[in-house]
Amino acid sequence: MKKRNGLWRGAAALAAAAVIAVMPAEPVMASSMPYDTYSYDWWAEDVLQPHAYLYTESLNPAQAGTGLKNPQDLFEKDGKLYIADMENNRIVILTESGEFVGEITEGLSAPQGVFVTEDEHIYVADSGNGRIVEFDKNGSYVREIGRPETELLTDSQKYTPTKVVVDKAGRIYVIAYGINMGLVEFNEQGEFQGFLGATKVSVSPFEYIWKNYFSTKAQKERMETIIPTEYSNIFVDSSNFIYATISNLSDEDHLNGADSVRRLNPTGTDVLRRLGNDPIIGDLYQASDDAAWSMFTDVAATDYGCYFILDNAGGKVFCYDYDGNSLFIFGGKGSRSGMTRNPVALALNEDQSRLYILDSQLCNVLAFDITEYGSCLLGAMKAHFEGNSEESDRLWQEVLRRNANSEVAYIGMGKTCLKEGDYKQAMEYFQLGNSRKYYTKAFKFYRKELMQNSFAKYMGIAIVLVVAWILFLTGRKIRRWVGEVKCRNI
Repeated sequence: MKKRNGLWRGAAALAAAAVIAVMPAEPVMASSMPYDTYSYDWWAEDVLQPHAYLYTESLNPAQAGTGLKNPQDLFEKDGKLYIADMENNRIVILTESGEFVGEITEGLSAPQGVFVTEDEHIYVADSGNGRIVEFDKNGSYVREIGRPETELLTDSQKYTPTKVVVDKAGRIYVIAYGINMGLVEFNEQGEFQGFLGATKVSVSPFEYIWKNYFSTKAQKERMETIIPTEYSNIFVDSSNFIYATISNLSDEDHLNGADSVRRLNPTGTDVLRRLGNDPIIGDLYQASDDAAWSMFTDVAATDYGCYFILDNAGGKVFCYDYDGNSLFIFGGKGSRSGMTRNPVALALNEDQSRLYILDSQLCNVLAFDITEYGSCLLGAMKAHFEGNSEESDRLWQEVLRRNANSEVAYIGMGKTCLKEGDYKQAMEYFQLGNSRKYYTKAFKFYRKELMQNSFAKYMGIAIVLVVAWILFLTGRKIRRWVGEVKCRNI
């Protein structure tokens, strides 16, 4: 991991110790949960914190005689859960409590993706049939969108869509197996528009030098077969930005801090903010030599910029704020209730009070409910996003009361002070939160403010001194003139 600046570390540690010493901190919540909740601090150390979400129940439609079989995708809309039940060739619809509502089976073959629009139209990545199928809210067939017409796909190349989303403008984005040119984009009419957000091949300096100066022709040809990575899942937020995860990164990619998640604008440019102290790759370390790195398999975002990422390798959920700071991490794999076996998809309800994880091996949906601590943490983020500084500050104070080691809380309070023009106080909070980027920003404003105030102060003094000097010189001239006049009269 990257080295930290010693002077900065020491100053922040002393300041934090002073604050924590006088602040009544709430101890880390002890519960019967089979997992811990933690985050990474400035020194890349995992630090326990109160639970943000607690496992509540498992939703198993098999209780109604409609058991899942290798489900692959999950979507929540208006209190209903839509599940792509791949090996049963259907879309299953459940209530938020797991009660069976209905299913869509018409012509489907091994569906792996499902998305529901604002008007409750259901889009299905019908993988086995190589198409996207649209149904209305009653489950009636509307249309299908087949293979994209492009010369970039050879006649022998099979088209297998696996995930689909639709933005507010009606644009349709598809992940297709074996297509590494980015997301397949269709317009509202289902016409192919091109590819969006192609990933770049990561080549080390050594590989570049070797390929261009030392490798043989045969070695160059083999190196040219290296292809960009494919996306594993996608999510569209309320502002039409596309969150996309990449799961097949190498160990070297993780060590180099490669991008495991992206936020694409309509032009395909990655605009995800990465102002946190650590790369957004999930767990920063391998638990053991045999353990795998985090492998992002799904993502869901809020309207206020926070996003949740599901790790298939460790069975964990990672939550980040708009700047890329780690808010909390929870979950894991195992046989106890609340643990996963093969998590493949996650979903949030509208107010983020409940989080769902779909497990393809357990063939059920795990439900997690937000805690008071989690409500304060996400509520503070939302209040700040909406410009409600007073509410944001109140909630950050509550977060610190429950978890005095929360760096994001100090950063959040610093942002409030920065917005209100209290740059000196903002600097103190950013130092406690170990945010060098925001500390530097606050310092620039503070320095500018000091220079402006000092300029006015010292300019006033200078003017007074100049006026006094002019008066002094004028007085001398007058006295000299008076003396000369007296001398003439004598």
